[in-house]
Amino acid sequence: MTPPAKPSTTRGRIPDPDRSAADAARINVRALLVEGDRILLANVRGHTTFRLPGGRVGPGESVQVALRRLLDLQAGIEVDAVTFVGCLESTGVDRGVPVTEVDVIFAVDRSWAGEFGSRLDDLDIVSAPLAGLADLQLRPASLRQLLPEWLLHARPTWFSAARS
Repeated sequence: MTPPAKPSTTRGRIPDPDRSAADAARINVRALLVEGDRILLANVRGHTTFRLPGGRVGPGESVQVALRRLLDLQAGIEVDAVTFVGCLESTGVDRGVPVTEVDVIFAVDRSWAGEFGSRLDDLDIVSAPLAGLADLQLRPASLRQLLPEWLLHARPTWFSAARS
């Protein structure tokens, strides 16, 4: 008797026939850099929203390798050490297609004594007062919940799309 066939898997997951590759969650890595009463933020020029510096993790790339690559690419920042802060799951629409993104956030230790600034033509890296975050459009929106929680308790947190 032949044993039943095992279901095919993709990277350890059973494929969902109703879900295409375009529906897969995007994994981003972001850096929380706070010095005193200021935080480092990134803003795509021409947009009104701000995010923590970082971006998409490449295929086969670890989140920490991606974080180091992106901070160097975006702002010339060399990372000394990182501490896991949490994850933010959010949903949205990109070019008319629904997307789910998971932002993995690390607090980054580095000396702010060295100079840094945007190395990309379409991205601004800015230092903003923590007290002024309420006046900014932060993305994902659940970043408004994560930041005070982390700064007060320093406990890793997960915020799902349902809470943003």
